[in-house]
This record gives sequence, C-alpha cells and structure tokens, in this order.
Amino acid sequence: MAVGDEIRKLRTARRLTQGRLARLLNIARWGDESAARKGTCTGHYVYRWEKGLRHPEDWLPFLEQVLEADLCGYGDSPAPDVDVVDVEGLVPPVDRRAFFGAGAVAGIALSTPSAMAQGRRIGQADVVRAGRRLAALRRLDDYSGGVSVYPKVVAEIDHLASMAAHGTYSDSVGRSLLSTLAELYQFASWTAFDAGRIPHARKYAQAAASAANQAGNATLGATALSELSYLTASTSDPNEGVAMAEASLACAPRNVLPAVSVVLADRLAWACARTGNAAGAERALGLSEAAHDKRDTSRVEEPDTVYWINREETEIMAGRCWAELRQPKRAVPILENLTAPYDDTHAREVGLYACWLAGSYLDAGALDEATASAERAANLSFHTASPRLNDWVKGTLARFEPHRNHVGVRELLDAYAS
Repeated sequence: MAVGDEIRKLRTARRLTQGRLARLLNIARWGDESAARKGTCTGHYVYRWEKGLRHPEDWLPFLEQVLEADLCGYGDSPAPDVDVVDVEGLVPPVDRRAFFGAGAVAGIALSTPSAMAQGRRIGQADVVRAGRRLAALRRLDDYSGGVSVYPKVVAEIDHLASMAAHGTYSDSVGRSLLSTLAELYQFASWTAFDAGRIPHARKYAQAAASAANQAGNATLGATALSELSYLTASTSDPNEGVAMAEASLACAPRNVLPAVSVVLADRLAWACARTGNAAGAERALGLSEAAHDKRDTSRVEEPDTVYWINREETEIMAGRCWAELRQPKRAVPILENLTAPYDDTHAREVGLYACWLAGSYLDAGALDEATASAERAANLSFHTASPRLNDWVKGTLARFEPHRNHVGVRELLDAYAS
C-alpha cells in the first residue's frame, strides 16, 4: 500500500477533512499560536499525497504524530522529480542535480543522512553554519597546507551536498546552498592545487563556476573562472589562462565589490607575466591598485571569500610577476620587504616568497643573498604539507646548479637538493 492510501485510510477513520488534517499538521509543526502565521500545509497538499501525486517528505513525522501511526513502511509513492524539486511548495525550482552531482565531482559516494535527518527542513542558519566551517578551513590552510586540508574540504562537500540532496528548503535558501557549494568547490580547487592534484583542481574550479551560475551568483562565477585562469596559467597553457582571466573581469557584475576586482586583476597580472607580457602585467596591477583605492570596509562588509585581500598581497603579486618576468631590479625591492603580512607560522606563504626572492637574486647575480633566501625556503618546506611549495623549492634549487663552484651554493645543494 502506498503512503497516500494509508494517509487517506487513517484520516477518514478519524473523520477528518483534508483541510482539518492540514490545520492539525501546521499546529503539530509550528505550535498552536504560530500555526496560522507559519503554516504552509493546506488541504490541497493532503489531496496530492493521497492521490500519490507527491510524497509528504518532511511532513511524515507530523503525520505520524497527528494520525498516531507509523508510516515508515509506506515509501512507494512517486519520488519527487529530481530535475526540478517541488516538495509540497517547500522547495521551489532549484535543480537538485547540482547536489546529487557533487559526489561525482568530489570522487565520493554521497553519504546518506540518518532517517531522522532525511527530508528535514533546511534554513538560513544551516547555510550560515556551513559558511563558518568553510571560513575555519580557510584559516587552517594558511598554517597547514593542501595535503592536510583537502580531505576536510571534500568531507564538507559531502556533508552539505547530502543535506541539500535530501532536505527541503525555500528558493532563497536553495540558492544560498548552491552558492556555498560553489565556494566549497573553489576552495577545494585551491587545496587540491596546493596538494599537487592538478586535474582535481581544474575539475573543482569548473564545478565552482557551474554551481555559481546555477545559483545566479555572477560574482562567484567570475571568481571561479579567475581561479581556473590561475591554475591554467600556473600549470599548462598561460595563453589560455590570460583569456580566462580577461573573461572573468568581463563577466563580473558592474557593481562588483572592489576587493573582488582586486582578485580578478591580480590573477590577470599573473597570467600575463607567465606569457612574458610585461605591459599586460603592469596594466593589470594598475587595475588592482585602483580597486584597492575604492575599498571602504568601514561602510561595506566584505565576504569571507576575500578575507585575505590587502595591499600587501597585491605587492606580493607584483613582486612575483616581476620575478617571473626576470626583472630583478623591480622584483627584489618588493620581495625583500614581504615578510610584513606573515611570519614563519605561515610557512607555505613565506617559503614561496623566499623562492621568488632567491630567483630574483640569482637573476641579479647576488649569489650570497640568493643562497640565504633559498635555504630559508627549503627549511620552511619541512613545516607545511604543501607539495606546491616543495615543487617551487626543487625548481629554485635546480637554478643554482650552474653556480655549484660557489662555496655557499655547493653547501646549499649538498644539504637540500636531494
């Protein structure tokens, strides 16, 4: 017997109309005083349940309470449409496949919530909690590294996607959930990149852009595309990275926050530097500085996605770009003073800066300074789970090989090159 048939049987046995049952369900769910104000169940809902047109989903616990019956064994009513979910008006047209597909993106099988958790109502408070967990993971990544943080991000994707795939929520909450999933994808892309999982990183960045677009979040879509541009410029085709970075700027909303513009411009600068385009890099860095001038954090609260953005970070990107372009006269003065934003507890960041500075010193012919900076980077690489930093150290040390006759260089290579 279908659950709808059992509901009709129990309702008629108690001589309840469909409308009266709906009112009792609202009272059971919201309380007597709030039922009229918060009540969402109507007699039409009951009609559709009994006809097998819809499944009651998260109303089941309240049906069992009002009808004093166990309905868990009656689960053969038609399942809600996966493409566009409309569970009794509680979940509007939000494409739930984005959440079911999260497991495929993450390479996991979504965990199944407990019977008590399945179909529960999800509210804005759940979105806020997910955002706080993501913010905490971002800070952990600052001190640790991608290898250790990446599995935790995948677990968060599983948690949010499983909750959203089986829960019910309003249109605004559904879009917030999709935006949060997009942020998780984007952060997963970053940690995968830092952990040396480049194909995974690209897949997550693409998924982030897709989820953001489904959520109607143009700003998040632009930053996801810029993330993909950064990965592409750093690891494969810099020219394609430039095109992606330019597209991310073009696709950003006209009223985008200045801090977001900083991110997009900085990543364009890096992509240009990777192609040897000094003029393009300088132009993009100018856009970044102009965006910094427009920031006013006393009047506008910036999202956690850009918590790390400040002028020092743009200076870091400038120094890195000039180092990549082999212009030590411009890179060294910047990179020499980049310890201000971070101390050695941020081993990955400081180690990367030390690599870039060592390369610039080499380009300037300052072997002693280059050796000291490379040694610092090598030491810091032992204190973070970041294959990306390890790769930078390895590549930096390889540049010292032509100078092995120098005593300091020989000692450096003998100590760390292996």
